[in-house]
Amino acid sequence: MRIAKTTCPLDCFDQCALLVGEEGGRVISIKADPDQPDNCGIICSKGRKHEERINHPERLRYPLVKRNGTFERISWAEALEIIGVKIKRALDSKGPLSLLHYYDAGYSGLIKNLEARFFSALGGCTVHQGSLCWGAGLAAQKYDFGDVVAHPYHDLTNAKLILIWGRNPAHTSLHLHTFISRAKREGVRVVLIDPVRTATASVADKYLRVKPGTDGALALALAGVIIDRNLADWNFIDQHSTGFEHFAELCRHYSPERAAELTGVEAEVIIDLALEYASAGPAAILIGIGPQRHSNGGNMIRAIDALAALTGNIGLRGGGASYANFRITRHIDHSFLEGDDLEPRRRFYPKPKLADSILKFDDPEIEFLYISRSNPLVQIGDSNRLNDAMARVPFIVTAEHFMTDTAAASDLVLPATFFLEEEDLFFNSMSHQYLGYGPRLVDAPGECRSEHEVFRELSVQMGVSGYPCWSREEILARAIKPLTEKFGITFKDIKEKGPLLVPGSEDIPWATRIFNTADGKYNFYSEAARKDGGAPLPTYQEPRELSDHILHDQGYKYWFLTPHPRDSIHSTHRIPAEKGKPLAYLHPETAGKAQLAIGMRARISSPRGSIEAEISVSEDVPPETVMIYEGWWHSSGAAVNKLTPDGMTDMGQQAAYYDCLCRIDPA
Repeated sequence: MRIAKTTCPLDCFDQCALLVGEEGGRVISIKADPDQPDNCGIICSKGRKHEERINHPERLRYPLVKRNGTFERISWAEALEIIGVKIKRALDSKGPLSLLHYYDAGYSGLIKNLEARFFSALGGCTVHQGSLCWGAGLAAQKYDFGDVVAHPYHDLTNAKLILIWGRNPAHTSLHLHTFISRAKREGVRVVLIDPVRTATASVADKYLRVKPGTDGALALALAGVIIDRNLADWNFIDQHSTGFEHFAELCRHYSPERAAELTGVEAEVIIDLALEYASAGPAAILIGIGPQRHSNGGNMIRAIDALAALTGNIGLRGGGASYANFRITRHIDHSFLEGDDLEPRRRFYPKPKLADSILKFDDPEIEFLYISRSNPLVQIGDSNRLNDAMARVPFIVTAEHFMTDTAAASDLVLPATFFLEEEDLFFNSMSHQYLGYGPRLVDAPGECRSEHEVFRELSVQMGVSGYPCWSREEILARAIKPLTEKFGITFKDIKEKGPLLVPGSEDIPWATRIFNTADGKYNFYSEAARKDGGAPLPTYQEPRELSDHILHDQGYKYWFLTPHPRDSIHSTHRIPAEKGKPLAYLHPETAGKAQLAIGMRARISSPRGSIEAEISVSEDVPPETVMIYEGWWHSSGAAVNKLTPDGMTDMGQQAAYYDCLCRIDPA
């Protein structure tokens, strides 16, 4: 058996370095690479599942075209000819903006980003801005700090207190959970704040259940107590921040008593936590993706950031407000990958509004849609509306591993290579800052081709200049040119010695207390946010749909929560014939009111659609809540985004998935 080093390509905080075993041209084992310390010697079920996915009998192996509503196998020559003709027809009749390029983060390697350069070489396209899952938090931290950087996991042992805010690393970041557990064993106190008593509560010394969408009010109340008790770090405030007076005035409106009414957390508990956080020092906050998935989510994160700044827990070992980690990405030449030098025309739309872009753009209309690394008919809110919109597009091409819902709605499906079947480099913008090499370990089955190979052939066939017909090594070396110029790290170094930790990536964020904001200081009051049309202070607003009294009167009175499952990344692992079934989790009180019991089937509805699932009852779920894990395909009957809105957060052009009301009835 041959063993090779590689990196997991999934859209995951951990991005594990792997040791993959190959024998007879087949992947037969996947384990953690001990040379990457953040792996902690373990990988999760999602990483282990790569072996099943790459060898799965229902994996797509040949190009398929839809004729008379049925897919037929065709040759690559015919597939490329069809794509070329459709693109040329759209360009000639409507111009480059009639081409829509939709992609997401289903694969974190660099090579597939060259898709954007292909469309730039065609003259441009319509493409999204923003994100589906984390843009509000990114925008928030950029307003506050000027950049988004996080503490290394091992720094948690330097803390005296860890606040885990709206995050469930026991299910979604296995290695972070390991470091939290290690810190607790060394005496660090852990507090979990979350509407759901998640698996992470097992390592928490204290658990606070907060009402959905009210985390911002809780953070402002905590800050108010700290200010009133004179426990703030006045040196940090005076020397390294601006706008504190405005922030302090805002906090006065959120007494513990008022916050208790809003959040469901008792006033005494709020006071106790504020005193504990302010006096623990150093104290770390680990911010999850969950809180910022509400319509008021960006300002929630800004209010939580302000707690860390208020107490001087910025720039200290064991401190920080860690959300994501944009260190490596600044050393990647994204401009080259996206083809900015080709001066393309681009028309932008907010990513959650894909249906709107198809239905409402008329100058020109969308004529051709290319989709990769994603399954938007399962991932985007109000998916019934998106399905109707996609039916209006004259021609859709999707590159995929399996016949997903999106692939099935396409006109042409291209069988894509798996990460172990092509050479690439991988990095992470969420946690550790290792850059990993991935070799081509096995041959792809059937006639699977990488997207780079497809676009290279299309470029030659269509006579398009500007798309590089180079080797993968040449492309990857070019993509990391900024890294090479700054640190002397070459593609060869990563290939031979990787995974490599980028120099300086484990430095404590903001240790100099000089920030990347316009004034170089932490901004309690953000002039940049004001100029962007938002609130300059982290003002609390009620979540839009959750506070809609008209919907409540119509029977939509339950919070519909759709968190990440433990064993899948979005819809990635919902492969055909998968074991398991979707469950709707209810608190016992809610189940009693709805006259539902364990094992019964229920219909869950929102103003946008309905789904069905089997009932499970758990006190871990808050009352007045229906929780179903996201990612189920439509064939399951429980594709959750049939119910969720396509509304957006207050900043970052991000989907407000969690701002959703539903009703529940026996099926």
